[in-house]
Amino acid sequence: MALLISTNMYEAGELEKVLFYLDRYEGRLGVELFPMFHEEGYEGLLQKCLPELKKVPVSFHGPYYGAEHSAAKDTEEYRRTMDMTAATLKYGQMLDSRYMVYHHNNCRVREKDGMIRTACANYRRVGEMARACGIPVVVENAGVISRGNMLLDEDAFIRVCREEGYQVLIDIGHAHANGWNLPRVMDELQSRIVAYHLHNNDGLHDSHQRLWDGTLDVDRFLDKCMELTPEADWVLEYSAGTSWDEDGICEDIERLLSIF
Repeated sequence: MALLISTNMYEAGELEKVLFYLDRYEGRLGVELFPMFHEEGYEGLLQKCLPELKKVPVSFHGPYYGAEHSAAKDTEEYRRTMDMTAATLKYGQMLDSRYMVYHHNNCRVREKDGMIRTACANYRRVGEMARACGIPVVVENAGVISRGNMLLDEDAFIRVCREEGYQVLIDIGHAHANGWNLPRVMDELQSRIVAYHLHNNDGLHDSHQRLWDGTLDVDRFLDKCMELTPEADWVLEYSAGTSWDEDGICEDIERLLSIF
């Protein structure tokens, strides 16, 4: 079990800002890197941060911006996605990444069944690439109804994870915004859950607010989490709108560390 903070809340050129938290918590806090290889200068900044990142637990989100795992093989979109995935895995191997996160889709849902088939096939290719690097791939419940990009609803997510044998990362904010029964999902996928993305919202919009700033009952979730999946990682995944609030983020980190 590890507590990590995601770099999702930073622009590509702000990556070094996460080192503030790593320095402050001296090995008690790791980082989940949200890769931005599409942005000029990002890779150079990542290389600059490597010495500090090697001191703490690290995981990697899969590529998001400009990436689409429901894209058909041999399309330009597919090639771009796989190129960024390969770059992510290269650095994941350098940093002994605990896992890499996989989204079946990022785009709006069009032809659902076909998108699911393609994304599952692409997962298998990504899984082969990741195994060669010694990195597990975990599938996230991606997408929200309000954005039109929820490809897998609650029942479908549980079914596909079981059928495909996935290890899983549960994003509690996505589950809440989509009206899912989060305790049920945790019960059904208990043995597969590797990590959680932690953030809150109003029950509709995927706003990635601070953990106790929203309508999700976080204390109930944490109790359930400690009961069912005490070894799973917790990843604070906040939005750019929270990054200014370093004192508040530190309050959340310390509150979670007190539970460990």
